[in-house]
Amino acid sequence: MSLLTARGARRRVPRQAPRYPVRWAVTEINGQPARDAWVLDVSCIKARLETSFALSPNDPVTIQVSLPDGTPDLRLKGRVTWMRPTFANPGRYHHMVQFNRLNCDLDRLGKRDNLPSD
Repeated sequence: MSLLTARGARRRVPRQAPRYPVRWAVTEINGQPARDAWVLDVSCIKARLETSFALSPNDPVTIQVSLPDGTPDLRLKGRVTWMRPTFANPGRYHHMVQFNRLNCDLDRLGKRDNLPSD
């Protein structure tokens, strides 16, 4: 029996860690400048990226992220767990990056960016 319902339907079991929608610029991937690359959602263990180029699953990756509030850039290390082309935007790719270690600061930053503004 599958733990998940059909694609797009509600999950029967909760995620391992809550993910927060964000739009953080990725400035560097594996030491190379990244143009038009974004973190789309984040948790303390994973992040979903959108880029204009494909990364290979299982490859190690280091990303540098620029936060919108001027907080110093984050350097995150992990590995690509999956890559999919986006159908709505040809030539764009979504990637899931699992971090090498738990990063609770990412939860705090994701929550902060999702608070209603006054």
